[in-house]
Amino acid sequence: METLQLQKLIQKLHEELNDHQIDDAQVQAQLRNLLQDIDKQVNNQGGEPAANDELSNLAIELETEFPRLSATLREVTDQLSKIGI
Repeated sequence: METLQLQKLIQKLHEELNDHQIDDAQVQAQLRNLLQDIDKQVNNQGGEPAANDELSNLAIELETEFPRLSATLREVTDQLSKIGI
């Protein structure tokens, strides 16, 4: 159940990323790389361990300009913690 919830949140995050233009290319690349690693882990395909601190820091960095995206990032980090990733 928690993995399914995480997959839904990740999909939501992908959709939100497509809806927003993040001007900082480094932040955008960092976020996409983290999402790829999380996708791989959730689907048991290896990948780097999810960096909850890194996701949390990105959520803080994006809070002012992209509050909805930031909130979804926080939801993803919470869900990752719940399933032990």
